[in-house]
Amino acid sequence: MNDSLIAALDKILVFTLDELNFALPIDNVLKVIHAVAIRSLPKAPEIITGIINVRGQIIPVADIRKRLKLSEHEIEPDDRLIITDTGKRHIALLVDSVTGIRDLSSTQISSAIDTLPFAKHLKGVAKMEDGMALIYNLDQFLSIDEEQLLEEALIKRKA
Repeated sequence: MNDSLIAALDKILVFTLDELNFALPIDNVLKVIHAVAIRSLPKAPEIITGIINVRGQIIPVADIRKRLKLSEHEIEPDDRLIITDTGKRHIALLVDSVTGIRDLSSTQISSAIDTLPFAKHLKGVAKMEDGMALIYNLDQFLSIDEEQLLEEALIKRKA
């Protein structure tokens, strides 16, 4: 495993979807909030469920269940939104719960390609005392086409 991946993953935010553990590098996480009402965003990519307003900033909300082919889930009051920075934009990820921040050592991380060769949206796998977490890769979150569709939908919303 390369040293830059290990350095980038020394701290992760662990969250759950359908009782499965996933994680994000803490450097991508801006904040975690309770789920709020999501307004629709016509003509957005399928993975984008709508938008929210966080202190005057309009943030697209993504349902990564669709990306990971998990069953659909109605939003519940205990759900959370993880506000993230993908490097291109801020996006909120709708998740069931956030279990906390974990420190990782290099021995706890393996490459997703080594472990799950089919998982292009995963950056790695973290082996933790209480199980395993799949580390989501926000760098490849939206395809070029999805990014363009989202940008066009946001622009049309302002018009």
